[in-house]
Amino acid sequence: MRFSTYAVLFLSLFAATFAQAQADRPAEREMLRLLQEKMLAANAHDTDRFLALFVHDETLVFVINGQVIRGFDSLHELQLKWWNQGKSDVVYSEQAPPEFLWLDRKTVLVTEQLASRRTSPDGRPSEGKFAVTGVWRHSREGWRVIYAHESSMR
Repeated sequence: MRFSTYAVLFLSLFAATFAQAQADRPAEREMLRLLQEKMLAANAHDTDRFLALFVHDETLVFVINGQVIRGFDSLHELQLKWWNQGKSDVVYSEQAPPEFLWLDRKTVLVTEQLASRRTSPDGRPSEGKFAVTGVWRHSREGWRVIYAHESSMR
């Protein structure tokens, strides 16, 4: 029995996709570990620990609700402000497992669906949901966020 050209092509693509998925499992496990570390740092309101996973130069881009922040130093300064120098009471939680889109062996697009709870300036509880999409690249220093976009869900 012969396979048609289409069947051979389909099986070849399936095999290549399966092989890529198998190859990325260790990298995906590493990404999950890093995302957990990022969440722990965020809930500790530890700006330096949180931003350790971001590229530390002027090429970093972070977009939040329409505001474009360029460079590590600018983001560091704003993150300190957002977390009130580590005194914030915000608590973050994951709403769904992160999604990974491997762009190549050293670059992955990660989408996270998160929620937050905090006390508003008027003293009332405040809850929110938001999504973060980050481009992570592997370098000599390890995996680092090179670009991220965060937006609130309504």
